[in-house]
Amino acid sequence: MIKKLIAKSVFSLYDKLGGGKIQANYAVIKAKHETPNKIDADKINKYLLENGFKGKLEDQPLMNKSDISKRMATANMDKLHSFAYTGGSYGEPFKIPYSKKRAIVRTASFKYFNEAAGYQLGDPFMLIAAKQKPKWWQFLRNEYRFVPTNLTQSNIENAVNLLVKEKIEVLIGFPSVIFELATYIKDHGVKHQIKAVVFTSEPIEDTKKNHIKEAIGGNVIDRYSNEEVGLIAQQKEFGGAYFTNRHNVVVEILDDNLQPVKQGEIGKVVVTDLAADIVPIVRYDTGDLAIAHEYKDGQLIAISSISGRVTEQLFTTTGSPIAPLALGPLIHMPLSKAGYYPQFQFAQIAPAKYQLRIRKGAALPKAVLTEIELNLKTALGNEANIEMVFVDDIKPQPSGKRPIYKNEMQNRCTDMR
Repeated sequence: MIKKLIAKSVFSLYDKLGGGKIQANYAVIKAKHETPNKIDADKINKYLLENGFKGKLEDQPLMNKSDISKRMATANMDKLHSFAYTGGSYGEPFKIPYSKKRAIVRTASFKYFNEAAGYQLGDPFMLIAAKQKPKWWQFLRNEYRFVPTNLTQSNIENAVNLLVKEKIEVLIGFPSVIFELATYIKDHGVKHQIKAVVFTSEPIEDTKKNHIKEAIGGNVIDRYSNEEVGLIAQQKEFGGAYFTNRHNVVVEILDDNLQPVKQGEIGKVVVTDLAADIVPIVRYDTGDLAIAHEYKDGQLIAISSISGRVTEQLFTTTGSPIAPLALGPLIHMPLSKAGYYPQFQFAQIAPAKYQLRIRKGAALPKAVLTEIELNLKTALGNEANIEMVFVDDIKPQPSGKRPIYKNEMQNRCTDMR
């Protein structure tokens, strides 16, 4: 209780010293999301005009990381407050400049969406992240940080013991790690006080998501965000659609001709951040794929089935692209039917060569492995060479993420499509 009061007081003092702008923005953001209204077109057009873009939003070309970096070279940094650094999970680390105003909007947005997920300011929470923060920082936020550089059983046990000891109420972070914590909790009958779980940064299979929900309980939701624009969309309920951040993030899902896909169709996720005031971010290609779920007066307000990065596109033995998440059930269904829930990673390492890496645990029956292999060959082609490899840990990316699907071919370019 004392730590909770300290965290609330520190946040309140910090906001007051800054003129109360976080709480003011929070009130606006909350009101904006109480109704399913789209972002006002005049607000979008004003942002484009102020930043030197001619024409409507749909007329603008897509941006990538290279475009943002080029704009940074000539940007006016007088308003610079801080930088946000991307993890470099896919070989393209870079930094994004934040003004004080944009940082406030970001903080207020996360405050609102955290509350929507079940976290209240001051609640003790565990953040699963790639880097540590000073102990004083964690103390002031009532935060406990778990950096999963090595997911040994001993480290998992220590993290769960910390959850119990400190009566942690909220888990936020990589679902691949939360899955390991949930499995330990279920297998050992651990009693805990977790009331909310928020997934970030990685996709997760439905079977594993259900496993976490069953093992931990509480409010389990998924969040879609990145360092470039912050929070993009978040579920309102377990297994539901992802509703977009309608305060400052315009989300589009586009086909190969850069036209909006219809409801229920898949396309690339493109975002515009109306709060990006040092370097404008207009129609930024996130590298992700998703399905359009709901439009409001022509503007997308909800998405579903975020299926991972385009750069991790996998291919059949004949070179045809296949959605990574379409392969998921072919792997996890045989495992779950037999009562096994190991962490795994499926990688394509050559045009017809694949590797299924399974984290060591209980010995898997040969029949289960054979079923998985046959399933994958049905989808990928009978010529597929599928190697089963048992590992002590799935090696994390520099960001701490452990992607489920990886394309490790040296020439993994899109000309295979």
